[in-house]
Amino acid sequence: MRTSELAAGLGISVQMCNRLKKRGMPCDSLQSAIEWRKRNLDITQTKSWRIDGNQGMKTVSVETTKETCTLKELQAVVNNSKQLDLKTTDADELYRNARALKEKALALQAVAGHKQFIGSLVEKSVVEKIIFERGRQFRDGVIACSRRIAPDVIGKESITEIESIIQKELRVMLEQFARLPAIQD
Repeated sequence: MRTSELAAGLGISVQMCNRLKKRGMPCDSLQSAIEWRKRNLDITQTKSWRIDGNQGMKTVSVETTKETCTLKELQAVVNNSKQLDLKTTDADELYRNARALKEKALALQAVAGHKQFIGSLVEKSVVEKIIFERGRQFRDGVIACSRRIAPDVIGKESITEIESIIQKELRVMLEQFARLPAIQD
């Protein structure tokens, strides 16, 4: 039997299994190793019998996610869960709650970074700058439009002629506005 298989069967690390083999633990079968450990190891010296309760290993969470759930279902479960209580006096629960809040914040930052990368999220200051620049350019175009139209309109008496001149000039102005280059940061 391989050392890693024996260690997994005994619930110990490979290093501990090697130490016990050097002390004389048989490694031909799992049953013989279990019996040797019962005879030769003092259970009060093992981590599971410590007074402080520290077993020296991580416990597996009972709450596991179903692998068949979709992302939207998991998000709904997280969003509909009760608020984390940070006013508790239980240190373990407080640690888990704080850790969950930290992980949620990191996940939200990652989502925002991804949205910014794909272009669906932009900085507010950039948008404000673009709106200001385009508004200024439109205002300047309208002011210049009246100056360009004035010589053509002088002497015209027909309303339809004046309307066609104004409409033609406004169309030119709007087309120029649409073709303005992109504003860089």
